[in-house]
Amino acid sequence: MHWETVGQLAAAACLGTFVGLERELEAKWAGLRTHMLVALGSALFTIAGYDVVSSHTDPVRLAAQVASGIGFLGAGAIMRGGLTVHGLTTAATLWLTAAVGVAVGLHSWTPAVAATAITVVVLRVVKRAEERVSVVHPTVLLTADLAPGTSPDDIAGAIEERLPGSRTMKVTASASEVSLQMLVRPGPEETLAELSGRLLAIEGLTGVSLGGE
Repeated sequence: MHWETVGQLAAAACLGTFVGLERELEAKWAGLRTHMLVALGSALFTIAGYDVVSSHTDPVRLAAQVASGIGFLGAGAIMRGGLTVHGLTTAATLWLTAAVGVAVGLHSWTPAVAATAITVVVLRVVKRAEERVSVVHPTVLLTADLAPGTSPDDIAGAIEERLPGSRTMKVTASASEVSLQMLVRPGPEETLAELSGRLLAIEGLTGVSLGGE
């Protein structure tokens, strides 16, 4: 038995544990066991690829196969409910954990450990920063009614000029009217009434409705 190989597999599962534990604490469906197995499987594919084919196997091709395979699992983590998309971060951590497993399989210990540590920091620390930004500048769902013949793209562009970072979510059209839904952030200390007045100054808008996301 090659104890070095066993150690690599154990190390990959261990590194997957750190990312998976964070997801488990956040009550995500892909938690501790899932991330451990993704890292372990990726390491096994990499090690087996080298052992079965040759020591000269192109590591880029091995990594590409693992990345394409993990894409199906990551896609299953993404769900959409109305205008909100859930699971993108978990899909990204699964993809990252697979990369860590490949790195371990290639004996790239420093990148594997560093990537795991940075991932945990991003998930725990950066999330707190995002939450603070959301509290200071909450996201608002905007529904804008357009005058006949007005281009939704032109209106969306005008709104993005006034509210940088806005995102178009949906355009709804019927025989009699066209409406545009976007996610926007009001300016600092700007009330919804003030924001409505600012948006209604845009030529081509006939009405706006604002509400929390």
